[in-house]
Amino acid sequence: MRQTPPPRLHVIPATKCHKALVLRRGPTMQVASCLWDRESGTVELGQWLKARIYEHRSDLSPDGRHMIIYARRGGKSWTAVSRAPWLKALAYYPKNDTWFGGGAFTDKGDVFFNGMSMSEQFIDGLAVAAPDALPSATDGFHMGALFPSMMAARGWRIDGGIGEDTRFSKLLPCGWTLHLRLERGYRFAGTIFDHVFTLERAKQVIDCGEWEWAEPWDKGIQFAHAGALWFVPVSKAGLGEPRMIHDFTDMVFENREAPYEGIQE
Repeated sequence: MRQTPPPRLHVIPATKCHKALVLRRGPTMQVASCLWDRESGTVELGQWLKARIYEHRSDLSPDGRHMIIYARRGGKSWTAVSRAPWLKALAYYPKNDTWFGGGAFTDKGDVFFNGMSMSEQFIDGLAVAAPDALPSATDGFHMGALFPSMMAARGWRIDGGIGEDTRFSKLLPCGWTLHLRLERGYRFAGTIFDHVFTLERAKQVIDCGEWEWAEPWDKGIQFAHAGALWFVPVSKAGLGEPRMIHDFTDMVFENREAPYEGIQE
């Protein structure tokens, strides 16, 4: 009997608070948006969507209150701005192709639209950023460095490479460095780019290849693996014993209403 793979998790931390957006994908073309408090460990479910959300063109505002996504279902795609973790759009922009779309938030919290010219000045109290506030990119990487700029805003150093070959690193207090590269190896089902992590110190290298997302936190690392969020302490000796924070594997699709008016896909 074929075993059902665990759901995929993509995590987008806010830059100025302890909140993070968790996009939980699985089965195919079903994604749930959740808001995770990285300090307390609590997770709030927003809504489910029967579509594909493109993570490298989606973002959470610095204060964790709004989100922008790029999504696609069949031949239809769209950019939407909503109140996190809900997916009901306060601003909705349909497209007929997959070039550009989505966006990010500036350090000030202005919403930037990727490769899109906007007539609005404000959306739900958010200022709309200038078209050149961040680099536009067709998919987050090509013809511009949108995703790398989002990583840099979260304290990741860019160590070289361009596009999907960009390499990132982040220092930990105990002398280890967390390294990230992107790979078209399809390690995980249903991905375009896999995030491949290693932990390095002097000549020591720890392969964290099963991690889907990772960020330093306190005296260790928070990471996503096998449909769950985890914390592992890190010392000079290496990784300690992982502790599960939240398990997303048993979630099933449900219709949920957002607590505000908007456009629902």
